[in-house]
Amino acid sequence: MKLLCSLFLACGFFLFQPVFAQAPKTIPAFTFEEVYQTGKFSSDRLPKTGYIVLDFYDPGCGHCQKMGAGIAQNLQKLKNVSFYLISMNDKVYVDGFINMHAKALKGAANVKFLYDGGTQFIEKFNPSNYPSLYIYDGKTRTLVQHLDGEDDVKKLLKAIGVPN
Repeated sequence: MKLLCSLFLACGFFLFQPVFAQAPKTIPAFTFEEVYQTGKFSSDRLPKTGYIVLDFYDPGCGHCQKMGAGIAQNLQKLKNVSFYLISMNDKVYVDGFINMHAKALKGAANVKFLYDGGTQFIEKFNPSNYPSLYIYDGKTRTLVQHLDGEDDVKKLLKAIGVPN
């Protein structure tokens, strides 16, 4: 009976963990590989002004592709936003994502593509859907809004006070 209760509790914990998981209120320390430059990128290199958007995405995800395209189309309105697109996929998939959906993002001064070869992002940020966008204030490093599974760029624009 104890084994059955323990098994039930363990299953419940794993099934409902996303319900209880919350986005970190401040930016946790992290280090990821840069996709288009040699070396690592760590959280201590994040800007101290404007907004910081950490976009955890999968290049093959339709919602991610739509959000990426929306960001690319509105890049001129988003000059005070630093974007960090983090994927667990290899560069070839990131290239495909950019070339098919978000060409304007490659080479943009306020956009970086990062690679998480492990599970660091998942462990530190607790995403439950793709894409998972974490919008932080650059100065205070505090969470402004978390958009999980959202594909409508208008919600991102609203969160950072940019008119549609």
